[in-house]
Amino acid sequence: MDNVNEFTKELLEGIKKPKLPKAYSLWGLKFNPFPSAGLPRFSSLSPLDADVKNKMKHFIRSTYAATKEEEYAGLTIIGDFGMGKTHIMKYLIEQINLLNEASLKDHNINFSAITCFIDKPEDTPQSVVHKIVEQIGVDNIRKYIGRIILDRFKEKPDTFYDRFRPMRSTLFLKPKSDWKKLFDEPAASNYLEFLTVFTELGGDLKLLQEETRNIIKEMVVQDSTLADRYLDLIFEEKKANSSWDILAGYVSNRNIQKKEVMFLNSVVKILMQVGFRQLYVFVDEFEDVSKLKGAKLSNYLITLNTLINQEKKWALVVSLTPEALRKIKEESAPLYDRLTSYKINLNQLDTKKANTLLTNYLNLAREKESISISPFVEKANKEMLKTSKGNYRSFILLAHKAIEVALATNKKTIDEKVVEEAKELRYDEE
Repeated sequence: MDNVNEFTKELLEGIKKPKLPKAYSLWGLKFNPFPSAGLPRFSSLSPLDADVKNKMKHFIRSTYAATKEEEYAGLTIIGDFGMGKTHIMKYLIEQINLLNEASLKDHNINFSAITCFIDKPEDTPQSVVHKIVEQIGVDNIRKYIGRIILDRFKEKPDTFYDRFRPMRSTLFLKPKSDWKKLFDEPAASNYLEFLTVFTELGGDLKLLQEETRNIIKEMVVQDSTLADRYLDLIFEEKKANSSWDILAGYVSNRNIQKKEVMFLNSVVKILMQVGFRQLYVFVDEFEDVSKLKGAKLSNYLITLNTLINQEKKWALVVSLTPEALRKIKEESAPLYDRLTSYKINLNQLDTKKANTLLTNYLNLAREKESISISPFVEKANKEMLKTSKGNYRSFILLAHKAIEVALATNKKTIDEKVVEEAKELRYDEE
């Protein structure tokens, strides 16, 4: 270390292992479980209201079991800022993912759904569709289409040589017996591998592309332009950005509603063809849409309503404020009806729910779960409830600050005086 200069010494200091966590063990805690910004970071924490949980269960059951003939069902989570709307969404996503995992382990459970989470819908309806595709992943969409094509090819493997060998013999054409390799692993389940083997065998790529295009038009989308874009997605080895451009470029300002509907329909159809039975789209902070003005707002809502009406095999979950919901109802009653097939209203915390919230978070940091709110006392709980006005985010933020204040002052219990200090600390930081 003697020959290390000052610059390097400073860097080494900066990357040393962090110090051990503060002594939260004073209260039997391994860490401060309350998020410093008041934003829930543990999606596994169950909602406090039994009514909310029951509605979520009913929503999943009804949307997952829905048939094509049944009406679309949407879920709207309504609450003011800081009332836990995002947490409810992420909890619901986690439950859907757990159902997917359970289905993989137990063949008696028939559940296969895909979720997309969109944080703010931006100012154009096409951004919703594009973000759905981004969440699913262009590479996954390519893989799913490849699976659809391969499943069709596997129906008549013995005729492949006669159908796709070049009309004229070439030096590159392999014997018919070698063409069995197309339906051996890994080519049998990976379309890129399939194309590699097909090329090595000397097959007619143009004929294969024509047949693939016909299958896409039959199984996915009849629109020739979009079918060609999916074909390019499969056959062209492109980087991620250009792959995305292939699909995103399909939608333009011309006939935007028709194209958005067709684009989303094709994506949903691809998912259904490969075994997914439901697509759940979560759009957080949907109130941003209500801030649009005039024709822009009307066009957005009309397009979204069209998307929902045309394709019922997907479910939309939105979160917004009561004021934003009223505005959507005024602008588009049909869309309001569809979004609110199911409604969850998030109400303010009361004493009982505040106690449960404290316990749930404290148990995250305890060695053993307990129903106690210790180190908090009832008066502290009431003071935080009063200060936060029943707002979840404000209450959680105060709890975080109160633990830090108590730790700094070596208090064994957190009472209303500690909460008072925490309130001053919070406002000073703000």
